[in-house]
Amino acid sequence: MMIDGLVLLAAPTARSRAYIQALVAAGLLPERVVLLGEESDPPGPALHAVRQWQGLVLPDHGESIAATCGGAGIPVQACAAGSVNEEEAVGILRALAPRVLIYSGAGGQIVSASVLGLGFPFLHVHSGYLPDYRGSTTLYYALLNGDAPGVTAIVLDRTIDTGPVIARRTYPRPPQGMDIDQVFDPAIRADLLVQVVADFSRRGALEPIEMQDPAVGVSYYVIHPVLKHLGILSLASASEQ
Repeated sequence: MMIDGLVLLAAPTARSRAYIQALVAAGLLPERVVLLGEESDPPGPALHAVRQWQGLVLPDHGESIAATCGGAGIPVQACAAGSVNEEEAVGILRALAPRVLIYSGAGGQIVSASVLGLGFPFLHVHSGYLPDYRGSTTLYYALLNGDAPGVTAIVLDRTIDTGPVIARRTYPRPPQGMDIDQVFDPAIRADLLVQVVADFSRRGALEPIEMQDPAVGVSYYVIHPVLKHLGILSLASASEQ
């Protein structure tokens, strides 16, 4: 089912591939994908064995965004800009004027206030249970703290990870040996995205379940490699218990 007014803005990343593959698998098709920059084809190693884990659709990085869209009949609009804030990207989005834009830009980029003011919601899926885990690489901080990995879908506002909450949930800790950055993190974000898009297709609007107070919550910064390694080691410790 192609959903009128739903557009995916996608940088060529593991997260974007996970998003479009999960949406296609669920039969929830954006009417257009705007692809920022260029994606190699194939972009990465294919997954020849397991494509699911605990009900999650695991991304196949051997399949490009363009290939997934082509197989599902989703139009792809190329955009040479590497950021949503660049003039070319802004012009495309202004012309499309989607009802909802799924935002999947490159990691670390901040959408400018002027772009957020284009007149439609930017739906972002954050890898962290808000407001407890705002900021960067929060999945690893959750692992270090002994918490279940969480994901929150929000509408972007002018400060980081403080927008209206559309949906959120926690997931089982990943198994030892699973690639967290390229497989697990994109898969859990994509899973919640599918839930949100399914709700949007039924209701015709994004309906917040909570308005965040920016003064309440915890923000994290890019994790140090040593702490990241300790977070990964915690998975081995948990499996031995």
